[in-house]
Amino acid sequence: MLVKSNVKDNINKAVNKVSLPVRPRSYELCIKADALRFSKLYKESVKCYLDSIMLDRNHQEAYWGLASSYKYLTKYKKAENVLEKLIKIDEQNDKYFFELGVCCLSDGRPEDAIPYLIKAIVLNKDNLEAQIQLAIAHELVDEPELSLMIYNKLIETNPEFLKAYYNKGAMLMGMGDFNEASKTFFELIKKNPDYYKAYLGIAMSFDKMGKYEDAIRYYKKFLKLKKFSEDAVFASQRIKELKETLPKKNNFLKLVKGL
Repeated sequence: MLVKSNVKDNINKAVNKVSLPVRPRSYELCIKADALRFSKLYKESVKCYLDSIMLDRNHQEAYWGLASSYKYLTKYKKAENVLEKLIKIDEQNDKYFFELGVCCLSDGRPEDAIPYLIKAIVLNKDNLEAQIQLAIAHELVDEPELSLMIYNKLIETNPEFLKAYYNKGAMLMGMGDFNEASKTFFELIKKNPDYYKAYLGIAMSFDKMGKYEDAIRYYKKFLKLKKFSEDAVFASQRIKELKETLPKKNNFLKLVKGL
């Protein structure tokens, strides 16, 4: 009986040792706010995040969630203020600087985004998204040569990062260099034949260069991959228009030759 009693006491002691710690109220509020944010209830999440922060001024997860909710609500200045507070807590976190840059871009201030994005890259050279956004920012401040330099470097060092090819091709189209744009899109589909946006880019480049038969062929390739996309209506309509501009084939002469 004594042995059984000792075993029972040992089990009770073990249970007490593995019991879960009591979570602080700030943690519970942050979890609730996260759930609201993931459900796209951004306004509701803001209040919970603020309540969480009131209880713990250094709660980084709550600040991060609050900044994200403000960004989704397009309250970019408020999001930036929160991110700046996060940087004061942890100035070595590249994602805080990256998000600051993204907020500036979203708010139509690419010139303000550039130093934040550069800082993010300095802290983390593997942050490829920061490099992409930096290229976009330079393009928006009319510095296309810097954008191209970034895209070319990305493609050279990270050849499987397909977004770099696509963004470079789209930028070249915007610059009117449709020949180079088409070459870039061709490089992209060599990497991934299912990258449907590249086929549309090739089609539009050929279209702009007056190579209508080639344009039609690639519009069709795009439609084969993405028949029900938003751009499908444009592609179908453009095929119809281009066919009307092409010279009609003389089917009568073919029939005569076959007699």
